Amino acid sequence: MNDSTPILDVEPLKLDGYWPYQIVVLADLISRRTAAIVRDEAELNLSQWRVLAAIAEAPGRTANEVVQVTPMDKGIVSRATKALLEGRLVRRKASQEDGRVSHLYLTVSGQSLYAKLLPKVEAIADEAHRLLSPEKEEKFIETLQDLKASFDLSA
Repeated sequence: MNDSTPILDVEPLKLDGYWPYQIVVLADLISRRTAAIVRDEAELNLSQWRVLAAIAEAPGRTANEVVQVTPMDKGIVSRATKALLEGRLVRRKASQEDGRVSHLYLTVSGQSLYAKLLPKVEAIADEAHRLLSPEKEEKFIETLQDLKASFDLSA
């Protein structure tokens, strides 16, 4: 038996027609483009950008809340948050209810940087606007939300 002899008698998966794989490829392409923008424009990495964006979306989020809304684990969020704090882009405020919990806010510098980066990051999605009609885009987002919900183990 040589290396090309099949061990299992199954038809191989055709990756170009397997939508879960294609979603991963698309997400990777978008992440790479986003990472290049935030690296070149602000010397941030993708994790730092995601934390910055999560805080901009909902000022006062805790690190645990950032973990919940981003595809990153606690360690990555912690390191990204630490770098943003050290760069004075984010500030931390202790919770009034629980001193062990901190709420995160963008500083004026953080807000300014976010405002500078946002149009460039949004331009990535704008490329899809040229390919999808408003109806197709709405249906695509609805389908993605349905798929996410069906795979969400916490629900």
